[in-house]
Amino acid sequence: MLSGLGKHFCRLFLILAAVLGTWEQAYARSEYEIKAAYLYNFIKFVTWTDAEATASAIDICVYGEDPFKEILHPLKSLTAHGKPINLLYPDKAADAAVCEVLFISREEKRQLSTILSQVGRNVLTVSDMKDFASSDGMIGFVTVGNVIRFEINLSSAREAGLDISSKLLELALDVIKK
Repeated sequence: MLSGLGKHFCRLFLILAAVLGTWEQAYARSEYEIKAAYLYNFIKFVTWTDAEATASAIDICVYGEDPFKEILHPLKSLTAHGKPINLLYPDKAADAAVCEVLFISREEKRQLSTILSQVGRNVLTVSDMKDFASSDGMIGFVTVGNVIRFEINLSSAREAGLDISSKLLELALDVIKK
């Protein structure tokens, strides 16, 4: 019998498998196909307290070198919170303030503090750079063995005006509450 956390993890995996296709296909997917599915599913478990009422779409932005390439493009045919999803690739961190979700490329590690300070409120920041969540980012991908997991910096999310569902917090490898 699965524990509460195990049940939620299984449920998230089923959601990911549904987004990606069959179980076998999901297991065989690339690292960034899995991360793209996570990005989409993160949106469902986050509430934008200030911006959601006025935004006409959910803008997912990739800042810096794009590790996803065309993998994110199918997200443009989906909706979240009843809104269409757009993909944007801002050239400057300040331009990312219009995004609901900002994936920051790991190559931007040296500029992370500057990027985070320019992004502003109501932007869910996500990255796969090492120690992202403990460096004031909100959701950081981590690899445990061959499994992609994530850490959440709840303090950073709350400071930015975002509410993260307890269901997503339960699935996190670690929740930082500084």
